Amino acid sequence: MAFAFDDIVAGGQLMIGAGKPISIGLGPKKIRGSAYIEGPLLVGSAKSHPTDRAALLVGKLANSDSSKPQYSLWVVGDTKLDTNLFVTSLTKTKRLESSTARIDIIRGNSLRYASKSFLIDHPLKKGMKLEYGCLEGPEHSVYCRGKLLNKNVISLPDVWVGLVDESTITVSITPVESHQDIIVKRISENKIYLQSNGGIPIHCFYHVFATRKDIPKLITEYPDEEN
Repeated sequence: MAFAFDDIVAGGQLMIGAGKPISIGLGPKKIRGSAYIEGPLLVGSAKSHPTDRAALLVGKLANSDSSKPQYSLWVVGDTKLDTNLFVTSLTKTKRLESSTARIDIIRGNSLRYASKSFLIDHPLKKGMKLEYGCLEGPEHSVYCRGKLLNKNVISLPDVWVGLVDESTITVSITPVESHQDIIVKRISENKIYLQSNGGIPIHCFYHVFATRKDIPKLITEYPDEEN
């Protein structure tokens, strides 16, 4: 049997279902203005959810009297989840803190952790994992490395023209097979020109670092933001 009402006002406690929610008080100990709904509870469009897949189902607002807000759910104040949060599309946040996080993709302007590492299936040992830590330093830098044989020019990646500050480029050279007294002659036009003693053919490994110029320099010391 169903009843139709215009307005309903419950000054005490609203109870829907057969449960006994002791957390909001019962009988003389009830919390005034509290409510219990056994669920599932659907809020929003009647067609927003195909099944009763959750205790609380929230969909886009379908009330023509409303201003048609952008969001289906807006929470003011801290929100706590005791178990998992599953997001099938995009998560946007100004700050993310976690003691342990497993996330496939993070996009943003800054990511800060006490330490960083990657974790993958071990390429040689079945049933094992491989975890490597990330190098730490007082700058946002990039690198390239390689090997030269009978050449005296290191061609840097094309993208470095717009990515790095050329004045911050440093070069490490390791001669192969013999001492060649290799020096860096000059750096220009996104190339590093080497020179060996007496024009000996160059055979070496190289490692080049440079600081990014597309983002602000890293500030390594600052006041504790929490205090």
